[in-house]
Amino acid sequence: MPAPRFDAGPSRAGAHGLHGARGRGLSMSWHGSACCTEEAMPRYDADRDAFVARIDRQRRWLGRGAKLLKAFGMLRQPVQETIYERVFSSELEMLTYAYARKNDHLPDLVNPTWYNEKVRWQFLHHPNPLMSLVADKIAVRDYVRYRGGCIQPPRLIAQGWTPRDLAGANLPARFVLKTSFGSGQNHIERGETPTRRSDLVAKLARWMGYDQWRSTGEFHYRAVPKRWLVEEYVPSAPGGQLEYKIFCMMGEPVFILVVKGRNEHGYRRNLYTPDWKPTAFHWKGFPVDPEPVPRPDRLEDMLADARLYARDFMSVRVDFFGSAGGRFDFSELTFASAAARVPFTPEEVNVRLGDMIDLSRADEYLEHGKRIAAELGWPPER
Repeated sequence: MPAPRFDAGPSRAGAHGLHGARGRGLSMSWHGSACCTEEAMPRYDADRDAFVARIDRQRRWLGRGAKLLKAFGMLRQPVQETIYERVFSSELEMLTYAYARKNDHLPDLVNPTWYNEKVRWQFLHHPNPLMSLVADKIAVRDYVRYRGGCIQPPRLIAQGWTPRDLAGANLPARFVLKTSFGSGQNHIERGETPTRRSDLVAKLARWMGYDQWRSTGEFHYRAVPKRWLVEEYVPSAPGGQLEYKIFCMMGEPVFILVVKGRNEHGYRRNLYTPDWKPTAFHWKGFPVDPEPVPRPDRLEDMLADARLYARDFMSVRVDFFGSAGGRFDFSELTFASAAARVPFTPEEVNVRLGDMIDLSRADEYLEHGKRIAAELGWPPER
């Protein structure tokens, strides 16, 4: 696949016109039903500020009220669910809001052109069960075996459906606890000062009450059953663990995000092409670190595995991490870095990357994904 060109292209205002009308159409949800029409949505980029302010205001006041009712035992459903159902009139409105909060314009989810628009279009119009399967941190292991990946995930120690299952699990002194259905829900037990099992159960119960898709609009998470897993603890290298996140489009790796120095305050990042040259772009507001990262020893293995998995999706990110002793592990497959909300700079890169995703083949990928998901026994039975 030829390397992407990043020459000048149309800006967001130039592509649609700052006051140009949006296309109208019917939006289909992951449940396969019509959720709303474009008539119900703001149709101009100039409406962005008013639209976001209205949703922000509703979320703020409803959140306060729901938390108060919950505290007095007058609300049965989770606060997050209450806010979502009362604030958003449709999936389209939620997707638009989540995107608009990170951008200075509304997304075009009818005729998308930017990379993030095309990714979020899939959340709304492309109910591919294989996306849900590989987003499941337990089920993705079956998929890695199915595709014959070279680099394997860390050893699975235990898994379960409820926090109560964790209470009686036989665990080593060092391990990593995760949920199967979300992002950022990780507890690392390093064996130094053991966490009380009751505290872990309570933490897991809080995690189980959270819905990733209600927060970000990544609707493929909605079909992922809520489970937990415990993996082996993999020690970091002396300089810290390095994460390699390979962004693929239509079956081919396009660029690689390297994350280093991750801690509770954030992390540093570098961006490279598949042949390990620095890219000429980055995410807006998140510049690359000036200190380069050496080419990893197993770059070709990671790229080969990424191609294996990327053949099944229009766009996907394939993650690995490197640890002590030159060890490399598979981490996860995901479809949206930062939930496909943060734009790239320079601006024309958003269109150039978007051009690499051919949404006209969505039906083909949908049928392909259904077949593989069925072969792998998705969804799992409790």
